[in-house]
Amino acid sequence: MRKFWLALWLAFSFPSSVYAIDLSIQDPLISNLEITVNASLSASSNYYLQGTLRSQSSSKYFGETQNNQGNWIDYISSPEKEYITSNFFVTDVQNASWSGMMKIRFKIDDPNYQGPGVYDLKLRRFTGGSSSSAGDSNTLAVTLAAELPTPSPTPPPTPTPTPSPSLAPSPTPTTKPSLKPSPSQSPVLTLPPDGTVAGESTEIDLSVFGVSPSPSLQGVSLKAPTINKSRVKTVLLIGSGLVLVALASFFGYRRYLATIKK
Repeated sequence: MRKFWLALWLAFSFPSSVYAIDLSIQDPLISNLEITVNASLSASSNYYLQGTLRSQSSSKYFGETQNNQGNWIDYISSPEKEYITSNFFVTDVQNASWSGMMKIRFKIDDPNYQGPGVYDLKLRRFTGGSSSSAGDSNTLAVTLAAELPTPSPTPPPTPTPTPSPSLAPSPTPTTKPSLKPSPSQSPVLTLPPDGTVAGESTEIDLSVFGVSPSPSLQGVSLKAPTINKSRVKTVLLIGSGLVLVALASFFGYRRYLATIKK
């Protein structure tokens, strides 16, 4: 009995302040792909907030939340506590309350955005000491009207031509020199200098060799060359003089030898 009264006295002597945590959002304003809401928090300490969007016909969350530095942070289903404290929007609780505007946006190419329709919007709060959520705000139904991007038609693949096998060039046959006389070559015919053979006039029919007879040889008698008589006389005189000089030298040399021997 004494313990009961002691516990009751301690409870009334040292009352503990218990605060009910309440996070709420209202007045959504949609502008293109961005949604602005008024948020309020009743708590004794600060919390980290994350916005979420989800189609009412799906269970997949998506979206981006703008943090205190103005950066957009993608929705993550199970963030690490270090990531939460470094990137998420953080409240500034004064006198056990905070209020301010939160901005959430989405991308039309997000795989979880299903086109125009009604979506659920809410905020999640984190203490920063754990990766688990500490609770959610109330849920707002917002109508998003952004159209899905139209996929561009894919052109059909261009068939690649099959290369035909290349044919190796045939070797050019090497022409061997012919040892037979070419029919275009005329045989060489040597004629006597006087144009006669055995007292007969030299007239040869060259048609049998495939060559027309030269017009300069038809009906023309070849004459022997004319000898220059004065040149012959000069050569004879010079030769005779050289012989006389040689004989005189020879006999003079013999007389010289005979004189020496005496």
